Amino acid sequence: MNWIAKLMYGRYGTDQLGVFSLLLMLILNLFWILTGWKILYLVSTILCFICIWRGFSKNISRRYAENQKFLQITAPLRHWISTKISDMSDLKTHCHFHCPTCKQKIRVPRSKGKIQITCPKCGHEFVKKT
Repeated sequence: MNWIAKLMYGRYGTDQLGVFSLLLMLILNLFWILTGWKILYLVSTILCFICIWRGFSKNISRRYAENQKFLQITAPLRHWISTKISDMSDLKTHCHFHCPTCKQKIRVPRSKGKIQITCPKCGHEFVKKT
């Protein structure tokens, strides 16, 4: 195991862009197996070499900048996914509503019957059943 640490010393290693590329490569390989399209195999092979090249790269600042750009581009999608996951995690205990005037998302306890909800953003009051 010590030889791996020595090999990777001074190298970039893995990051979010590398993990995304590997997952995309695996998905493309799966579709290649199912469809037989050789272009998918070619693209996944190129992705594999890029992942290996990025992991063994000694230009750490350049790889870091690439990863930051990837994170910046994918930030809205990652935020949307994390919001949906957090919304699903408390569905048994809370209801989620949107204010009719300002569209602010409001979380209220479940099983309270009809309640009057006041929007914390605009102050609009509306009645909903929980």
